Amino acid sequence: MERAMTDRETPVEQEQTSETHAPDAEPLQARIAELEQAYEEQKNLYLRTLADFQNYRRRQHEEMERQRGLLLESVMTELLPILDNFERALQAAEATRELEPLIEGVRMTERQVKAVLARYDIHPIVAIGQPFDPNLHEAIQRVETTDYEDGVVIDEVERGYRMGERILRPSRVIVAKRPSEPTTQGLDVQA
Repeated sequence: MERAMTDRETPVEQEQTSETHAPDAEPLQARIAELEQAYEEQKNLYLRTLADFQNYRRRQHEEMERQRGLLLESVMTELLPILDNFERALQAAEATRELEPLIEGVRMTERQVKAVLARYDIHPIVAIGQPFDPNLHEAIQRVETTDYEDGVVIDEVERGYRMGERILRPSRVIVAKRPSEPTTQGLDVQA
């Protein structure tokens, strides 16, 4: 709002006074332009970073798939000679009609499979005679017996395996159970 000119002020003084109170639009326009430029720079930085991250994820996924393929190829390459030995054992048993070559071929093949598993740090879980551990064993049956303590694994239906400390497959086991004591309640037992 403009002030009314007083008798003592000259028109020049009145103009100078109004200039000091009126907002100057140029600095505000410059600040707005500066903020818009900073916003655009930040937006572009965000979009570049997002694109970089998406590319990184894609490359990581491709690398994992490549590594998985190489590992599978390596394992399959080691399993093929085992398959060859199975075929040779069967051919020898068919040719001679004897059981001994077949048994020997299967034993040799079993040793090869165990050697391949050991190279990958895969080992069987020892179960028989051990206390039942739900982290290592899967109980499929409980059998009453006085030959073993309660909760001891007495038989293994399917062997379990671990790779390092990780369980690949728990052992499927039969667990001992102490027979329940016969009750004499309600019966008069006299000697």
